[in-house]
Amino acid sequence: MADKHPNNNLKRSIGFGSAISIVIGIIIGSGLFFKHASVLDSAGSSTMAIIAWIFGGLITLTGGLTIAEIGTQMLYTGGLYVYIENLYGRICGFMAGWMQIIVYGPAIIASVAGFMSILMANFYRNGWFPNGFSGVFTTMLTVNFAFSGTELIGGTAGEAKNPQKAISSAIKTTLWRLLIFFIGSIAVMSALIPYKVAGVTQSPFVYDFQFMCLLRLIS
Repeated sequence: MADKHPNNNLKRSIGFGSAISIVIGIIIGSGLFFKHASVLDSAGSSTMAIIAWIFGGLITLTGGLTIAEIGTQMLYTGGLYVYIENLYGRICGFMAGWMQIIVYGPAIIASVAGFMSILMANFYRNGWFPNGFSGVFTTMLTVNFAFSGTELIGGTAGEAKNPQKAISSAIKTTLWRLLIFFIGSIAVMSALIPYKVAGVTQSPFVYDFQFMCLLRLIS
């Protein structure tokens, strides 16, 4: 395999803690406050929504570890498109680079997130398990979109102090923490309000805060 992207002797200043911060900063965004509504509505129940988050986290973990393994073998700055160019050629690398620009462009992401939230709203509302286990797969697009971004940490391999350890450890540690965080937040939210109340016109956390304020006024 030709060395098409030699190391430019960048300063290796990114440690384990910095790598964790990068992954968390990439994943957590407005989706934390708006994704739960569409996930609950599509899944049909809180139980199915939690299962969907677990499956989504495991799928993201496998993808993230794959990128981490490649990143530790190719210590280049540039990320996914650099890896693909080295493995499959310049044409594939060119296509991958443009694909990332299209997929991860801020305006495109905002449009897709808003569109999917509206599109998946108010579908399944009958019974405790209205969709059965299929509700989990219905929500996988939304869940995996919320977890997207872990592959971008591979682009820091050329600047990491110990990339063989820092990148893979950061991905594993961060994803497990985020999985607990997402599941915990949706469990608390579901305990306060029924899933049928969680719409997409506003964050379900707004309902939670309104509910808690109401209880405080009553007491």
